[in-house]
Amino acid sequence: MPELPEVETIARQLRARGVEGKEILSVKVNWARTVEPLPVASFSRQVRGTTIDKISRVGKWMMFSLSSGKTIMIHLRMSGSCSMTPGLYDRLVLKLSDGLTLYYRDTRKFGRWKLVDDPQIILGKLGPDALTQRFTKKYFRAAMRARHRMIKPLILDQSIVAGLGNIYADEALWEAQIHPERLSDSLGDDELDRLFKAIRHVLTIGVRNRGTSLGDGKTNYRDVAGDSGGHREQVKAYGRGGKPCDRCGTALEKTVVAQRGTTFCPACQQLDQ
Repeated sequence: MPELPEVETIARQLRARGVEGKEILSVKVNWARTVEPLPVASFSRQVRGTTIDKISRVGKWMMFSLSSGKTIMIHLRMSGSCSMTPGLYDRLVLKLSDGLTLYYRDTRKFGRWKLVDDPQIILGKLGPDALTQRFTKKYFRAAMRARHRMIKPLILDQSIVAGLGNIYADEALWEAQIHPERLSDSLGDDELDRLFKAIRHVLTIGVRNRGTSLGDGKTNYRDVAGDSGGHREQVKAYGRGGKPCDRCGTALEKTVVAQRGTTFCPACQQLDQ
């Protein structure tokens, strides 16, 4: 579930808690597949004794740049999070200098920590991060026009634009008043410009509110402090099927688009445009 705003929130909070500049004193991996394809012993040996020089993010990937020149690439997937206190579902634990401990928590075990020599092995396959200057209106128009695909799965494609997941895709399409099944090359310049602006807006607001948590279950997103994201009250579409549209009052509809649960307004986001 964690998307760009949630990953950015965690990266910022880890920096604020002083994780950058700390030496990794020991590594404990409680779920071996967390660090695949490396064996646990190899991952631990290569990471132990290095310093976390920098914590950064591109799309949904968080990166620990190490003093060895290698980088730990972290993808939280469905339920991953980081904490400075122990919990029931800790899959990986880093003992750091100055008495700090970093716990990687993942109830569903889908998240991965990949140790790489060059981040571009992964980042080179991504489109521009949606909150960087590389993601421009000109690029977005060209990328959408060059393809004949439904717009929602297209903006979810990380090779096209990095950072959007199911929540913020629904939110951006609602804000731009575009049906999720519209074909990308059927959209006019005004529609594409609205969607470009909406993508950047919903992600920016999501970051400002420390991400989105829509439930209280054990798999729901939590930040480093264990708190729910504050964006819940700002959600306009995702997870609100049957509730009135904040714009026109029509009941929102929930459907499935490209195997993803999708919520939209049938009045504001019409398909036959």
